[in-house]
Amino acid sequence: MAKLFQNDTIGPLYAEQLRKEHDGSKWGSTGARYSGSAVERIVLNRPWLATALDYGCGKGTMADAFPELEWGEYDPGIPEKSTKPKGQYDLVTCTDVMEHVEYEFVKEVIGELSKHTGKVLFVDIACYPTGKFFGEGPYKGEDLHITILDPQVWIDLFNEHTDLQLLESTVIDKLSKGKMKKRLQLTYERV
Repeated sequence: MAKLFQNDTIGPLYAEQLRKEHDGSKWGSTGARYSGSAVERIVLNRPWLATALDYGCGKGTMADAFPELEWGEYDPGIPEKSTKPKGQYDLVTCTDVMEHVEYEFVKEVIGELSKHTGKVLFVDIACYPTGKFFGEGPYKGEDLHITILDPQVWIDLFNEHTDLQLLESTVIDKLSKGKMKKRLQLTYERV
């Protein structure tokens, strides 16, 4: 398997592949669709939230869905959003991202998420293959979800590599195109 990250950056071949996947497709548009109601509950229950970071923002559907928050957006597959974020945000969302991170870099990304979380972290992870494959680049022929783990493995990894307190974990089983698909939603809080 090719290395995506080199010295804490995404390698140029994979970055180019991410850009191609984002261009002219729906890829990167599922944040608010899959996670909007969960994020809405977080925002409604914490009216003091003012700033947010969508880590792996794709097309920016989360910021569009919650315009009352001041959003920072980061996505290495979108050139104008590929500058690594700095500082902390009241809320950090990371939806449909972790399954696209090479396993050996999952801990590093969890650390990044934790570092940027001032108050609340919300993560939504697809725990199934997408059935869509890279057509070229370092992952040619491989499923776009390159890291598929059981929900409990994800929970254990996050619990071990973040300094935040787990508030809620929800496993969602959804029937889609005749197959059961598991999604994991995690909410953490800095205490």
